[in-house]
Amino acid sequence: MKTNNDRIISLAPLTVLPCSPVQQIDVAAASGFNAVSLRLLPVMESDIDVMADKALQAAIEQHLSTTGLRVLDVEVARATSALDVPALIPTLEFAGSIGAQRFAITAEAEGYYDAATEAGVVRRIAELCEAGERFGVGVMLEFMAYRSIRSLEHAANIVATVGHPGLGITIDALHLFRSGGTAKDILGIPRQALACVQLCDAPAAAPSDLAGEARSGRLYPGDGDLPLGELLRALPSDLPISIEVPATENASMTVLERATRAAASLQPLVSA
Repeated sequence: MKTNNDRIISLAPLTVLPCSPVQQIDVAAASGFNAVSLRLLPVMESDIDVMADKALQAAIEQHLSTTGLRVLDVEVARATSALDVPALIPTLEFAGSIGAQRFAITAEAEGYYDAATEAGVVRRIAELCEAGERFGVGVMLEFMAYRSIRSLEHAANIVATVGHPGLGITIDALHLFRSGGTAKDILGIPRQALACVQLCDAPAAAPSDLAGEARSGRLYPGDGDLPLGELLRALPSDLPISIEVPATENASMTVLERATRAAASLQPLVSA
């Protein structure tokens, strides 16, 4: 994939799962990506528990070394007032050993937070940032229209309240626009508060099931109506890009075909 600079262009796991992280690394390299985002902690039944498999961790390190790919981020934990940060230390340590820039966190289900709960969430995020700092790993917080941190404004307020330089916001294109946000809203966010942008596409009209669309109904960039060019122009030119396109309709494609299609859909945007 040709770009105009050394900007990180990462293949997100949801674009190619289910597959092993080693296979994801290999197809990312074959498709022209210069980075990957890896799921280390299982979320779906088909996910592999990387942290329970030392041999797999060694294989990941080897394939990253062979391909020369960087690691944008590793996934994923829920930002709750009960988040067990000490239990995540081995994950953060491994993330640091493979050069991951960020550890990804998302919010709990909509309605989980009240003022008291959010104060606890802020404390746990701050604790996570401090733990990650020991291993050179920042934290990135993703807001979602159907979760308790549902908007860019809310995420920015939490980042400001935490006040740790290692914490930034993930701008997921689908969640930004489905939450009523616009590209212009990003202009008021300090650069240091931005971690990365995740790209996909979608129809202009939102479905009734936002979670279902986000988890299994996304489109490749260029196949929908989201103003992705406007979004990228509003963001810093060096902000890492990740492509995240989970789609049930792509299930018949091979892992390599999905990665290749993802890279091709990004090309007009990253070379502009």
